[in-house]
Amino acid sequence: MEHEEKKLEELGRDELLEYLRQLAEWKNNDVVKLAFLEGEEAERVDSLDLTGVSELKRNANGTFEAKFVDRVRVLTMLRELLDERRDGALGDFLDGLCPSQDGGEG
Repeated sequence: MEHEEKKLEELGRDELLEYLRQLAEWKNNDVVKLAFLEGEEAERVDSLDLTGVSELKRNANGTFEAKFVDRVRVLTMLRELLDERRDGALGDFLDGLCPSQDGGEG
């Protein structure tokens, strides 16, 4: 029974890690598209990736406001979870997030 609980906990942790990775790598391009959608284009909203959006507001005067998930906080949470695993996944993730510009190491 304890083994099954541990396995479920690890599965939940892996799902959380994957979601945090997606948030850390998320780009806000679709939010800009959303800001400029007109009423007749509303059906396009379903195809937009708004994963990292925490709040959206369109004011009566037509202005558009968007608040995003705090990426630094997401990276901190991700680092803490990956540090607990101690399997090298943190270094691999960070290397993928900031690839070397000259093709070499570091």
